[in-house]
Amino acid sequence: MTIVPADRRRGRGRGPRFAILSLAWILLALVGPVAILADGIQVKLSLRAIGQPGSFFDLTMQPGETRSLAVEIANPGTVATAARTYGSDVYTIVNGGFGARLRDEPQTGATRWLDYPTAVLALSVGESVRRTFEVAVPADARPGEYITSLVLENDVPIRDGGSIGFDQIVRQAVGVVVNVPGTRSPSLAIGEASHSVVAGRSVISVAVENPGNIRLGPVASFTLRDAGGAQLSEAVVPMDTFYAGTGSSVEVPLDGLLRPGTYTVRLSLVDDRHDVHVERTMILVVEPPPGLAANDTSGARRIALGDGGDRGMPIAIEIGAAGGVGLVVLLGLVSVVRRRRRISSPNR
Repeated sequence: MTIVPADRRRGRGRGPRFAILSLAWILLALVGPVAILADGIQVKLSLRAIGQPGSFFDLTMQPGETRSLAVEIANPGTVATAARTYGSDVYTIVNGGFGARLRDEPQTGATRWLDYPTAVLALSVGESVRRTFEVAVPADARPGEYITSLVLENDVPIRDGGSIGFDQIVRQAVGVVVNVPGTRSPSLAIGEASHSVVAGRSVISVAVENPGNIRLGPVASFTLRDAGGAQLSEAVVPMDTFYAGTGSSVEVPLDGLLRPGTYTVRLSLVDDRHDVHVERTMILVVEPPPGLAANDTSGARRIALGDGGDRGMPIAIEIGAAGGVGLVVLLGLVSVVRRRRRISSPNR
């Protein structure tokens, strides 16, 4: 096993979840977290937390404390692979859940508590290696929950050799949760609503924020009304894990296209476990698409909540849970322009 120096860069489901994603997500949902090449070769990587009862690090640490930890990095695939591993900021994905930032993105917050230098490991078939690292909590850290992650992925994208010719990156992430003892302050906030069109259908997105110091799991209740007050759509969206200090959005797909005009959106967020309840009513203006006059009502009709599956709407896919931390199968992103595909998953 060879270690090559590299530049230092960079859940749990409780009901139906609707996430309007790009066509890239649909493509990745079909291939899963293992890159399988045309000749049957499998590129697969494993990242496992050592000495933990679950699949992630769940630590209670005092300000100023330092602790040594370890992970096992392995190649259970059928071909030798150069694997890049690094620390990565965690964010809350649409409608809740675990997301780990990519290798080129800055390291901030609790990720800077990690002494885990980025490295590239040349792993032969079946090889595993133990890698130690430290977590150091700053002396001035305030009480609350902090989360960061370790990521493992193939360093060089793999060309699948098919007719489309996408490059593939298999990605694993392990969460590192640090609980600093003290007063817990759960809180939620609701921002503005916006409208977008995906595959010819309207999507309503409402910005939400967790400004508190613990992770939450709120249930979002959504109502859409027209300018006259008539209800057009309603939905209940149980969010997955909403991490402290992060922002996200609640997205609701509709079963058709909203005509241009003014609408009223009402959203409430309720976390009964932590006794948090916020709600907001906001005005949403849907602009006419380019080339369509504002008074063109062609195609206007009652809009209902799209349920995803039987209508072909994209749905976020997750596998398993991580003790409430919500480690999600991050299937990654495809950029058609770059012809690059990423396949991600949490360590299982």
